[in-house]
Amino acid sequence: MNNGEELKTIELRELQPILSRTFGDQLIVVRYTTKSLLQPGENYGSTIFDVHAVIRRNDEAEEEDLYLVAKMPPPTQFQRKIFDSPHSFRKEIFMYEIILPHYKQLERDSGLKEDELFDILPKYYQSRLSLNPDVDFDDNAVILMENLKKRGYYICDRAKGCDFEHTKVAIRAMARFHALGMAVKYKQPKYFEVLKQRSKCIKLETEDFVHLQNDMLKRIAEDPEIGVHIDRCNAAMTNSLKHGMWNALPDEPWSTIIHADFWVNNIMFHRDENGRVDDVKFVDFQNYLFFSPLREMVFYLFSSTQASDDRIEELMDLYHETFVAILVRIGCDTESFTREKFDAKLATDAKFEFMHLIFMLKILTLNVQEEEFSTKDMRNFMLSYQGNQAFVQRQRKVISYFVQRDWI
Repeated sequence: MNNGEELKTIELRELQPILSRTFGDQLIVVRYTTKSLLQPGENYGSTIFDVHAVIRRNDEAEEEDLYLVAKMPPPTQFQRKIFDSPHSFRKEIFMYEIILPHYKQLERDSGLKEDELFDILPKYYQSRLSLNPDVDFDDNAVILMENLKKRGYYICDRAKGCDFEHTKVAIRAMARFHALGMAVKYKQPKYFEVLKQRSKCIKLETEDFVHLQNDMLKRIAEDPEIGVHIDRCNAAMTNSLKHGMWNALPDEPWSTIIHADFWVNNIMFHRDENGRVDDVKFVDFQNYLFFSPLREMVFYLFSSTQASDDRIEELMDLYHETFVAILVRIGCDTESFTREKFDAKLATDAKFEFMHLIFMLKILTLNVQEEEFSTKDMRNFMLSYQGNQAFVQRQRKVISYFVQRDWI
């Protein structure tokens, strides 16, 4: 393990050429400043900058403020290797430029008006993979988006997870996202094959996962509230490693494009003047996959919400109702997606999702203000960090619920 890996200095350079692709060749970038948007531990696969640019549309125009988020490569080779940064950047750009615009067109073709379309992304201000046209990918790769916080968008508390109001909004949007991919699969199967190929998982190194499995099982065995379930947990983790990790092909008909990193920090909400949640946006599309949508639903409900057991049932009902309603609206046959078939598939998918969920819970509950987190020593941290009390409580909730439902 490399304890002293060199940290690269990542800087945003030459903003005008990329912004000119949105605003036109007469654009003038008067000046701009950048600062880190997130603390270490808030994002693992990239460097994120808060950008304040002052622009003029042309020589005669007045100055305007433009607030952006710049997503750039991570600072260490370890991060670039595990996230395959050249691949993941291309994937994310493809989502912004091709997949979600295509979903919108599908909805237009189904009769939806412009203000009814699935508008789930921040505004996209173009991207590049290098400043040098002869280089495939380097430190100057960047994806530019609007800074949603400047329009009042916010994320929920990662330590607590989303409350019921926010979770309902997120679940409806998630179900719609999944259903739109499914609709493309049925309506435009040849085109969907292109999306499917662009949604492949990066190559996984499984060596560390065996170490992680042993460590997770040790923690479960030592917990008096859930230690009795150690054999079930071991069987589910072993099964997941053998058959169910993220590069496994999903069973039909339960396959679509999923976000694959759907947790608190990647979901932004907005409230209206009366304080009601009236919009949601998804960010960080570097990991999306051709996969089972129910894996993602399970992951979100148990990693990122405050839902009690009875509310989890209600939220799964909401997901299923929304998913089927979207398919019906676009003219797809829903016979394969009855509630009975949904429940049967859910039991299998929850078991496969178990190891991913338990592993990620430890990271998602990390308090980056309190824990000694270093990007430079990320690999050691990921393998050695034992979690906090929030993790212990979440882990107990997951295992108890999964056992109760006979999912593991």
